[in-house]
Amino acid sequence: MADATGPVVVISIFPVTPDRQAELLALLDANARDVLPHRPGFIAARLLTATDGTAVVNYAEWESEQALRDTMADPAVRANMTPAWAIARPVVHHCSISSTHRPD
Repeated sequence: MADATGPVVVISIFPVTPDRQAELLALLDANARDVLPHRPGFIAARLLTATDGTAVVNYAEWESEQALRDTMADPAVRANMTPAWAIARPVVHHCSISSTHRPD
């Protein structure tokens, strides 16, 4: 479990059929662009698409586990995610940042 007071990364893997990948990406992109930036503790989100069309991955950074819990408990946020969840239910991993590497 990530440190309750430190940054947390949430990796959500949405398995999807290739014919619905673009639709799911659009829904998640709208949420990341229009909803999450207004939530306390939100740092950033990256959306990735599997090149074979079978997944969308949401890599989101939060200031704390509590900020994430508060966001996910908000009925308005959950309602906004309902269309995406109707397409694919994600496998979610809460992670702490253990190491970062960049070129010198």
